[in-house]
Amino acid sequence: MNFARHISMKAQVQTHHDALVTRLGAHSSHYRDPVQSIPWESLDPDTPWLPDELLSLYGISEFADLSSEDRLRLSQCEFVSFCELGLWLEALFIQRLGSNSLNELYHDPISYHYQLHELREEVGHSLMFLELQRRSQIPFMTPLGERPPLARLFARFAPQRSAAFWATILIGENVPDRMNRLIFAHKTLPAAVLAITQLHMREEARHMAFARTTIKTRSQHLRPWQKRAVAPLLREVMRQFLRTCFFPSAQVYAAAGLSHPQLWARRARRNPHRIALMNTCAAPSRDFLRNQGFLL
Repeated sequence: MNFARHISMKAQVQTHHDALVTRLGAHSSHYRDPVQSIPWESLDPDTPWLPDELLSLYGISEFADLSSEDRLRLSQCEFVSFCELGLWLEALFIQRLGSNSLNELYHDPISYHYQLHELREEVGHSLMFLELQRRSQIPFMTPLGERPPLARLFARFAPQRSAAFWATILIGENVPDRMNRLIFAHKTLPAAVLAITQLHMREEARHMAFARTTIKTRSQHLRPWQKRAVAPLLREVMRQFLRTCFFPSAQVYAAAGLSHPQLWARRARRNPHRIALMNTCAAPSRDFLRNQGFLL
């Protein structure tokens, strides 16, 4: 490829990026407070908040031996735990974007404008998850020390204008979004659960679109060897994130009232059904990043 053609292609990608980000900002301008949008009164304590097949223990023989009350409580604790994961992710994202926002303003004012919308939406999600936790009366279950350390460090310290930083953001948004889509397919769940899930899906769709176009734009500046060099780091970030996303801490099983919670946590990590679900939810992120030259 000659130099002039290379410059032309980079300019086309940047133009597409700017147009997409402008449209995303326009869609985000119609903002509504999530806490006020959820029918909280439908959060029935006598109804499951997740279907059996999306529980971490589904598929193992011991799950069939659990009482209906145990399954009910486990479904509620695992849904709150899933939203607690979202709260942790959004706290990292809010902290990082907030601390670097002025740099982004001078480098890329179009993206800065949209990122302010995204920050507002992420704060709204966090308030929504906190309200769920308050109403459920289920305590926070996963200590910060059990969250993936490399993912936390990379999200905080990777150069914000790098493709690799936005690759970690995409993983943290896209993997839970696949889970949300599976949850939302079960229309018999409480209306509050479905509303939380739908609102998160709708707004995260814009966030993921921004992450993808940013990765594409900034990947243009990387040579193949640079992508190969960062791929093992991204692979480990993804591995750690998948573990915290799909395999609850022992405290979740304890909150559900199951005896020997450490044993249940080990069983979940060996559960073939859960591993298959994890791989299904991870595939879109992995495939997109592979297409950008990051071989996970």
